[in-house]
Formats: sequence, structure tokens, C-alpha cells
Amino acid sequence: MGIGIEEVRNSESTRRWFSSLLDLWGPSAVRPGLVETLARFCTVVEKTPDEIIDECLRATTGGDTFVLRTRARKQFMDQIDQFENQTASRDEANVVRSFFIHNGIAMNPSILV
Repeated sequence: MGIGIEEVRNSESTRRWFSSLLDLWGPSAVRPGLVETLARFCTVVEKTPDEIIDECLRATTGGDTFVLRTRARKQFMDQIDQFENQTASRDEANVVRSFFIHNGIAMNPSILV
């Protein structure tokens, strides 16, 4: 299943990501290749950007706040690590991590004891 570039570009979560990047870092932060990288990740996990975020965040009863689904986040963190290994590119994996972070999903590394 391929996720189309336009579907990725036009998704609410992608627009939120770009808006946050622009607000924090300015126009140079929204560089060529970001959408394409996210689209490749979406194809790997067989989900649209909005589906990914919806899996990680659950609306509370009032609908005005969200609760993080830690199990879903952990699964996506593992998939990002696999994506990094497949692409042999930490930069591409960091693009995907940026997408999660700017949509309100922390990407805390695992703590080894």
C-alpha cells in the first residue's frame, strides 16, 4: 500500500508539523524532501499521517485535551528505528521523529538500567 505525496502533504497533521516548524525555526526549516521522507515512512507502516497521530493520541471525554497512548508511541518508536536501519539514514529517521514531536508526541529514548 503506497501513501500518496499529496495525501501526506494535505493531511492535518502534516500541516500542523509545518506550521510548528515555521513558527519555531522560520522558512528554512521546511526544506525539500520532508514530505517525501514522511510518505516513505507512512508507506512502511501502512498508515496516513493523521492515522499515525490518531493512534498515539486519544481525546478525553470532553474532547478538548488528549492522552498519550504510550503503547502505540512505543510501537512507532520501534518502527522509526527499523525505518532508520532500512534507509541507513539517521537524518531521515529524525525527520519522522520531528513529525511526531511537532504533533505533540514526545520521542523520549529508552532508559537503559
